[in-house]
Amino acid sequence: MVEKPELPAVKWRCTVCERSDGAFAPSGRCLSCESSVDIPTTAEDGSLRQIGEVANLVGLSLRTVRHYEDSGLVLPAARTQGGFRLYDGQAIDRLRLIMKMKPLGFTLEEMRVLIETRSRLAAGGLSATDEQELQGRLAMFTTAATEKVAQLAEQLGIAESFVTQLQDDVRRFGDTPT
Repeated sequence: MVEKPELPAVKWRCTVCERSDGAFAPSGRCLSCESSVDIPTTAEDGSLRQIGEVANLVGLSLRTVRHYEDSGLVLPAARTQGGFRLYDGQAIDRLRLIMKMKPLGFTLEEMRVLIETRSRLAAGGLSATDEQELQGRLAMFTTAATEKVAQLAEQLGIAESFVTQLQDDVRRFGDTPT
């Protein structure tokens, strides 16, 4: 039997306080720093934010924010003279919506359709036919999201059952020497 080489342990470091012990949030911050971050739902002061600040606010990497921009899902509201992207509260809200859709397995195209649907409904001034069509599309997304959540809940139940089984095995077999 061929032995597999042991991979070196990954060393995580909080992007804020640089702690390397304990649990980490997906943002790369330790749980202590993550809980102390004040994340507004929109840019309350109406200011424009640079991409780094936006990435930190929503818990994404710069690369991911750029990917969503390249995909046309979120666009900067402006650029500085130096070409740096500037995002408004609407872009931040879109990124948060994308982050909610991603774990449910929605494609970029589905995200684009939902974002457009919500934007058109929010803008108002639609004909009755257009409004009814958009509301129907929104209802389809609601149904799809509900079904995906049910699937994930079922998978979670299976995973939790597996963990329970393993914990039972640990209690049953204990630390017996081999």
